[in-house]
Amino acid sequence: MGIESSDSRPVILDADPGVDDALAIMLALGSPELDVLGICTVSGNVPLDIGTGNALKVLELLGRGGIPVYSGAGGPLRKEAVYATEVHGTGGLGNSALPLPDRSPSGDAISFMIETLSARPGEVTLIAVGPLTNLALAEARAPGVLKKAREVCVMGGAVEEPGNVTPVAEFNFFADPDAARQVVRSGTSITLAPLDVTHRVALAATHLAEMPATPAGRFVMEAVRPAMELAMRLQAGRRFFLHDPMAVALAIDPSLFRIETVFADVETEGDLTAGQVVADRRSFTVDGNRKGPPVRCAMDVDAGRFLALFLSRIFPVDV
Repeated sequence: MGIESSDSRPVILDADPGVDDALAIMLALGSPELDVLGICTVSGNVPLDIGTGNALKVLELLGRGGIPVYSGAGGPLRKEAVYATEVHGTGGLGNSALPLPDRSPSGDAISFMIETLSARPGEVTLIAVGPLTNLALAEARAPGVLKKAREVCVMGGAVEEPGNVTPVAEFNFFADPDAARQVVRSGTSITLAPLDVTHRVALAATHLAEMPATPAGRFVMEAVRPAMELAMRLQAGRRFFLHDPMAVALAIDPSLFRIETVFADVETEGDLTAGQVVADRRSFTVDGNRKGPPVRCAMDVDAGRFLALFLSRIFPVDV
């Protein structure tokens, strides 16, 4: 699964696995456009040790145990850690029961990130689908290192869409708003997949019914089912939004998306506003007076093309 071509784009995937993180890993490894150099883990959906183990489990499931996993930040820069176990389960992967392989992480995520970006300036894309703590720590330890990335594709924030943790904040940015602000202000080339676009595509019950009878198919069914049941209880419909795979798709095929440049910053304080993306869309001002740096934001997606890409890559016909 996921044999790289000679012109594959080298990527580092930074994640907090997490069900949709696992699906993002599956999409990245199933896509010949990408060459996954390593997976970095961070505290987020689940505590760091659980998320790191989950990354190792998913790689073993996919027969890609040779890809290194690097363990990163065990909590946010400044605030108390928050988790999303009500969505992902206490083990982070829903009802699935993957065995933990007999191997350990390959080292420190921040060091790996700095060394890789420094050795290959302008080549490596960072795909960040968890809180941005690892990226902020890398920038703090080696100022300017994020500018050495070819691009940073981030799943996080909400521009015009309501939040999914507070009225205005998405989970990844809420979990570490200080890190999100620092990365947005770092001057690197960022493309954001906010809730505005990730809420446009979801797996439905009909998709589960069509999953192949393979280990990967059974894993996806068992992983997403509890989150779908939670959505039903919240009267949101029986569906599972494909948040994190959207950021991977930005690196694979940006033509799937309608991307706008938005002047934006991240609020770090407030019971209601911490983690909010504040977009300066004022009509009566000039760009030089707008608050926040320019950030590329995916605001819409060709849902049919994206879903076809996603399903064909995580369940290739030769499996």
